Amino acid sequence: MRARHSLSRLSAAALLMVVAAAGWAFATTPQTIVIDGVNDFLPANLVDADGGDTQFPNIDLVDTYATNDAVNLFLGLTHNAAGWSGVQVGIAIDVNTAAGGSVDPWGRQLEWSLAAYKPDFMFYTNLSNNWQAAYQWNGTAWVGIGTAGPGALGWSTTTGFKELSILLGTLGVTSGSTIRWEAWVTQDGGTKGPLDAMANDGSQLSTPGFTLWDTASPIPMTEMTLYTVQAAADPNPPYVTGVQATSYPITSLFDVFFNEPIKPSSVLANGSQFAVSGGAVVTGATVAANVVHLTLSAPLAASASLYSVTVTGVTDNANNAIVADNVQNRACFGLKDVVFRGKMGPFLANQGAGPHAFSIEGDQSPLTFDPLCDAGVMVDTGIDDIWQYSTKMLYAGNCAAGTGSESFEWKFNYNCGTWEPLANNRVHTLDIANGAQDVLEFWWADEDPTLFTTRAVAVEFHVDLNLFGFTATDTIAINGNVLPLNFNVPSANRILDDGAGVDLVAGDGIYAGLVTFPAGSRRDVAYKFLKNTAYECTGQGDRTLFLNDAVFGDGSNGGPVLELPVVKFDFCSSTWRDVAVIFKVDFNNTAWENVRPVDVVGVDGTPNFDDTFNWNVPSLNTLRDNGVAPDAVAGDKVYTGRVVFPAGSTQNVEYKYLFNDDFECIGESNRTFSLNPDSFDAAASPQVLSVDVFQVCPNASPVPPVRTADLMLGQNNPNPFNPKTEISFAVAREGRGSLRIFNLRGELVRTLHDGAFAAGEQSMAWDGRGDNGVLVGSGVYLYRLEVGGQALSRRMMLLK
Repeated sequence: MRARHSLSRLSAAALLMVVAAAGWAFATTPQTIVIDGVNDFLPANLVDADGGDTQFPNIDLVDTYATNDAVNLFLGLTHNAAGWSGVQVGIAIDVNTAAGGSVDPWGRQLEWSLAAYKPDFMFYTNLSNNWQAAYQWNGTAWVGIGTAGPGALGWSTTTGFKELSILLGTLGVTSGSTIRWEAWVTQDGGTKGPLDAMANDGSQLSTPGFTLWDTASPIPMTEMTLYTVQAAADPNPPYVTGVQATSYPITSLFDVFFNEPIKPSSVLANGSQFAVSGGAVVTGATVAANVVHLTLSAPLAASASLYSVTVTGVTDNANNAIVADNVQNRACFGLKDVVFRGKMGPFLANQGAGPHAFSIEGDQSPLTFDPLCDAGVMVDTGIDDIWQYSTKMLYAGNCAAGTGSESFEWKFNYNCGTWEPLANNRVHTLDIANGAQDVLEFWWADEDPTLFTTRAVAVEFHVDLNLFGFTATDTIAINGNVLPLNFNVPSANRILDDGAGVDLVAGDGIYAGLVTFPAGSRRDVAYKFLKNTAYECTGQGDRTLFLNDAVFGDGSNGGPVLELPVVKFDFCSSTWRDVAVIFKVDFNNTAWENVRPVDVVGVDGTPNFDDTFNWNVPSLNTLRDNGVAPDAVAGDKVYTGRVVFPAGSTQNVEYKYLFNDDFECIGESNRTFSLNPDSFDAAASPQVLSVDVFQVCPNASPVPPVRTADLMLGQNNPNPFNPKTEISFAVAREGRGSLRIFNLRGELVRTLHDGAFAAGEQSMAWDGRGDNGVLVGSGVYLYRLEVGGQALSRRMMLLK
């Protein structure tokens, strides 16, 4: 998902996607379109039938439409992402000027420098989470129109027909005006270009036989489609669409929005046509297109009841008067005092001397995600490192029901640059049912104080460089994520081989150092060693350490120093020498104890370095009960086999046994063990595993779900599977997040969902395809659920 950037809310509903071959003029019949995802455009308003010109239908723009009435431009597009995640749609509009923006404000790889007419307006939506944003070129840069966020533009995107409307007044055009536009499909990511485009067929990156998913350079866009705004009668009266604060902090200035421009001469300057509940009197009113700016006699306070604005006597430019029915001429809203409190102590304990600053960034006014620190600046309360920001927020209300509710996203930011490391933005709902004030109090990144030490812990690190190689002039150091370690290069945390301090023998190639982590340090430490300025273990991940301050200390505070064993440099999660492993599986007293001579018993698991051990079927590693070493006794129904894991193999291994090419323990977790190259080898000292019992795996069926306080993630079913499996999960409260699938290298394979999650039990299916629509290979995959800053992961196996 694209980074959240918030802009002030667009008064018009929004736009949709329209495209045609460049310069193609076409007859159009004026229409008023209902924005509901159902195609009610007349055939005469078809712009282009462009379907079938991409490799995948999920990224194909098909039929596109355009029309207008006296107030709005309507654009429609037949397009169906059909479950693909990260698909996005962009629209560019030129209002018949040669000026305009050349770069893409959404950060996609396309540009307009060669176009004769460049975009004056641009609109984007992410179909996965319905995030919508609009931009206008101000002569030097793109600036936001309205608020960016889920559904912010009113763009209907939930069906196979996408449609949107935008006020002609927003574009600054009227009957007879010429405009140009283009629409395209792209994906989430800074390397994504136009996969399909309506006018720029020569620029689109997907054709029936090939798709270029990523591009390092922006793709030139040169063409747009002509459209002439049609003359249309306006028989319909205006109506109120909402109320917003004119500025922040909220005082006595409010804006009333209408569905169309209001005739200035129909509005009295004293504001007497506008009645506001709650005791305040309107003392002034001015018109700006479809917005009337009100001045009240006094500020409105936060309240546990809704406010209302009732309008009488105003007309649109066609002299249609607003209907005084207490429905179309009325809007309700709530005002709430919102207090953000951040408990920053554990975070600040690892940030050094400062200076320190925190802010609240979000997509509900007065908050924004961009620029940072323009609002929401927090102050230190001076108590327990709690920082606070208070503001008044306005949210939409339902006049008829007397209810009001509106959700927004937000996050803490440190020093106007560092986001709290949550997987997704926080989500909060402003609701009239909860009164006039909401207090949002959280630890930075939801860090519970139990994650941090209560006393200093000193740690001895020892690393052997004899295998890797070194010279006397080399500098060996350690970097990590918890102070006094950091990730600065060159490192300030040298360790030595001088025979002094914690180093036992000078010049033996084993470097050592003592690092003291102060009280308040994060207990989970990630670290790596460096040789000169180069890190070890490229592609292997970090080493990890747990500071168990309940047992260890600094030697003077009641706990002994934590002495880590010697490790080999550049072998963080892989073996530094060959290790032979003896697998044994017992068939006695099982349903399979009558094993016949023709039956085949095997073992598969995490691929080793030379791929002689993997998840392939049939298995490459047969176990035997013939009394020949390593099998001890022939005919005792304990099958034995030897597998060599070469140097460089992953240390943590998962495995299962097979009987005649069928895996044991279907639907249950894999067996696991860790290779120990420090104690075993591939010669005289193999690593002998305990005897396993066939079909008795670590977790009994059904596999219990893993849980956090607010999430539950079940084992996929079936498992192993081919070609489809179901993933069940539960969410305690609504929030934003994702359900994604990764391979064992940590590479993203498929995003099943990225957006809002409703509270409750639910499930999603995976059809074994990646985000590119291609079936993936057999193997073990991870699926990860992240919602509201919490995350759970499980493994599953695809067999073909």
